[in-house]
Order: sequence, then C-alpha cells, then structure tokens
Amino acid sequence: MMERTNLFFHKALLNDEMPLSIGGGIGQSRLCMVLLHKAHVGEIQASIWPEEMRKECAAAGMPLI
Repeated sequence: MMERTNLFFHKALLNDEMPLSIGGGIGQSRLCMVLLHKAHVGEIQASIWPEEMRKECAAAGMPLI
C-alpha cells in the first residue's frame, strides 16, 4: 500500500497540493432535487435504473432520466 505514495495523485494529496475531496456528487444532486421540487434523484440525475423501478416511478408521476 505504501508504494502508492509515489503516484502523482497520492503524492499531491500527501503534500497538501490537492484537496482531500473532489466534486460534490450526491450532495449536488440532492440540492438540485430541493430546488427543482423533485422526489427521486433519478428525476435530475441520469443513471441505470431497474425496469421495475422505472415503472413504479412513472406510475407515481416521477419519470426517471
């Protein structure tokens, strides 16, 4: 595991040259849900959803993208 300390990304993290976290992921999606008044993350974020879930959400008026 220590051999990773020589890799570019890991070295930059250890030398405080890069933030410890990148992106926003689910937090950004949840904020969009609030702002757009959506009930399911799939209404604002593209992903692969099981067909059964797509049907249930569509029946509830929540079309997944």
